[in-house]
Amino acid sequence: MSERSGVRTPSERPGAPAGEPLRLRLRRAAARLVRTRTQLVRFSEPLVSFTFDDVLETACTVGAPILEEAGARGTFYCAGHLHDGWTGPALASPDQVVALHRRGHEIGCHTYTHRAVSDLSREALAADLARNRAHFSGLAPDMALSNFAYPFNTTSLRAKRQLERSFATCRAGVPGVNAGRIDLGYLRAVELADGFADRAAIRAWIARAVRERGWLIFFSHGIAQVPEPWGCHPDLLRFAVAEAGTQGARIVPVAEAVRRAAGGTTAEPERAFHS
Repeated sequence: MSERSGVRTPSERPGAPAGEPLRLRLRRAAARLVRTRTQLVRFSEPLVSFTFDDVLETACTVGAPILEEAGARGTFYCAGHLHDGWTGPALASPDQVVALHRRGHEIGCHTYTHRAVSDLSREALAADLARNRAHFSGLAPDMALSNFAYPFNTTSLRAKRQLERSFATCRAGVPGVNAGRIDLGYLRAVELADGFADRAAIRAWIARAVRERGWLIFFSHGIAQVPEPWGCHPDLLRFAVAEAGTQGARIVPVAEAVRRAAGGTTAEPERAFHS
């Protein structure tokens, strides 16, 4: 599987607009290509993070226990408003999110309203983030949302720069291994979904992370026997977790990977375009 195979555009993801003007596609490209917050990382060992967006109930009841069986923890990016108005597959309840937090999993920010951040003004985005922080700190005062994932894996350069001032990292959905000089405002991640990854691809991505001594981030949604189009079967997650251990990679939440990267050096925003 090539780096770009299996990548769904925002218009193909649930809830995103069906057609996008050229100017919006250019905004997304600028956010990906202009590296705004780079850091040189030198990990002592390869790292793998398993992340879950939204968060569906099965990510808590099925996905989290699979990680825990391996002595690992994941990062769950939550949007507070989904608890009020979601009509899709069952979401984790507030109590389940708190239980995840208490068991050592990381709770990350996915905005409050789950809107594409490029659609929000600077003021609206700031208010949205504040509301999400308040929502989750109301559930557990020690639940600090220090890392972010873009809803629909899309952003603009303006929103990216605003978000990276509020969070340690922002995760996107363009596949790759985070190694060498990485962009903390646009972390690469590989989709772990039945229709977009198989065991051979997972094995190859982990092998690349090991070879580069880098940081590989997987992202998924629900974990179910009959997964939704953007989720995966428990056996696929279980295989990925086992394969990481077999190849000698350490599984850590995003926050722990950031802590391990802290010995690197942070650079000023780059002016040129880079792929």
